[in-house]
Amino acid sequence: MAVSVTSKGQVTIPKRVRDALGITPGSKVEFDVAGGGARLKLVKRHASSRIEEGAAILNYKGPRIPVDQMHGGLAMKKAAKRARR
Repeated sequence: MAVSVTSKGQVTIPKRVRDALGITPGSKVEFDVAGGGARLKLVKRHASSRIEEGAAILNYKGPRIPVDQMHGGLAMKKAAKRARR
């Protein structure tokens, strides 16, 4: 199956290929070039966006605050203060 390349070098991966490889929005893919062609490989499937994964999604490296211990903006202020250290 052939697809067009945009002026920015982008292509749309056909739905049947995305479905077959499990590629979802946010997934990481890798291209290998060999023998005059290219191979697409799924590197990392995008994790679901559950609230417990919020810190990882935002690349937060500080201590984890359990959701049940959060009190509105107070927990956010503490997290922001720790992140600035």
